[in-house]
Amino acid sequence: MQLMQKRMKGAVLRSALGLMTANLLAGAANAQTPETVRISPQPSTSTAEQDFETGTDVNSGLTRIDSAVLFYQEAGGRVKAIEPVMSATLNGSDGQTLSARFTYDSLTGASPNGATPWRSAQTFTTPAHTPGTTSTTTSASGRSVLVTIPGTGTVARQYTVPSGELPVDQGFQDQRYAIDLSYSRPLDETTRASIGGGYSHETDYQSYLANVGLSKDFNQHSTTVSASLNYEHDISSPAFGIPTPLRVMNANIKGSDQTKDVINLVAGVTQVVNRYWLTQLNYSVGQTTGYQSDPYRIVSVVDPTTGGPLRYLYESRPDSRLRQSIYFGNKIALGPTFVDLSARAYHDDWGINSATVELSDRVQFGPRFYVEPGVRYYKQSAADFFHNYLLGGQAVPDFASSDSRLDAFSAISANLKLGFKFTPTNEIYLQVQDYKQTGDTNTSGAPGYLATQDLFSGSHATSVMLGLSIAFR
Repeated sequence: MQLMQKRMKGAVLRSALGLMTANLLAGAANAQTPETVRISPQPSTSTAEQDFETGTDVNSGLTRIDSAVLFYQEAGGRVKAIEPVMSATLNGSDGQTLSARFTYDSLTGASPNGATPWRSAQTFTTPAHTPGTTSTTTSASGRSVLVTIPGTGTVARQYTVPSGELPVDQGFQDQRYAIDLSYSRPLDETTRASIGGGYSHETDYQSYLANVGLSKDFNQHSTTVSASLNYEHDISSPAFGIPTPLRVMNANIKGSDQTKDVINLVAGVTQVVNRYWLTQLNYSVGQTTGYQSDPYRIVSVVDPTTGGPLRYLYESRPDSRLRQSIYFGNKIALGPTFVDLSARAYHDDWGINSATVELSDRVQFGPRFYVEPGVRYYKQSAADFFHNYLLGGQAVPDFASSDSRLDAFSAISANLKLGFKFTPTNEIYLQVQDYKQTGDTNTSGAPGYLATQDLFSGSHATSVMLGLSIAFR
């Protein structure tokens, strides 16, 4: 009987850890860099797929509906997001599952454009978002106006940043709709296969996803080996087109849409160490090819003595990127608590190396209420081609970006989750998170005015997520 209980509890832990890692890897697969602010609410996984004490599959034969809404705000009036998500999962009594997830994003606010601050006001000119407009001056979002470039008839959007401020585009806004589908089934008593796909649409971006996976149990279900292959095809289509890399920022309509392709392989092993401890080790390797620059981001070319802006160039990134990461996770049952401890090491051929450590502890108060505090620490090096600015009079490199996500920085996030189960399979939860990035680059050697400025444009954000999970036959 003890051996049977050990296997059942181990299966519960293995399932929970697999879900946790799947969510982590799904987020990383779509990120531009190893670390981004993760603002996508995921369906709750706090209701385990099996009851921890009995090993009973509580989802078998049930339809589960998970819904959540996220409110996200960056400090300084920057990006604000509202994101509702809903998913439905059909669990067959024979082990088959079919799920669908729907996501909507609404983002507004101000976004750094990549330029450096200066002691005087700076004016930036971009193509108008409505090509063909002929009016000379009209109001627009934030500090932006539409103007006609004298002698050309070209309509442009201009916005001015006050002296001493980090240049941000106040007109940032976007919406996203996404759907994800997945299906899995057991092939035999020890083997499970899965397949999935998805589509995401933004105002200026489209993404198509597909994935397949296979897992197999060994050692009487105490060891699981798994592998998955993920493919993504993205289309970047700004309203004013794709700018030529390292060309001077101007009001002209740019080039045609650009695409990129991402293929990622994840292989891992999950091991039941004992009845209280489950561990997992994953290796991921991915290749991205195609357009990877940000069409909205620029780099300042500054005076080598004063640090004043001379001109602004559109950024340029390599069209190939190889990523590798190793993930090590642990789920440990300690009395009434459930500890989740993980670490991740990352490397890519852009020169970024990063390390992540994450810890959370779920504490149960009676059969219904739980509290789950957590903390996450992240640190990365800068990409080889990251530049806060370029110096006038020097040769322009082949690649250059001032995106803070490619800079050297550290980040820490603290979160607290409160959950209440009003039945064994239904719960409501509230999660609050504070996330802050800190730049690690020393700018004391910067020219003139810039030596006294904090050039890191990373974010400090607060998010609140409210979720509900219900199941029925």
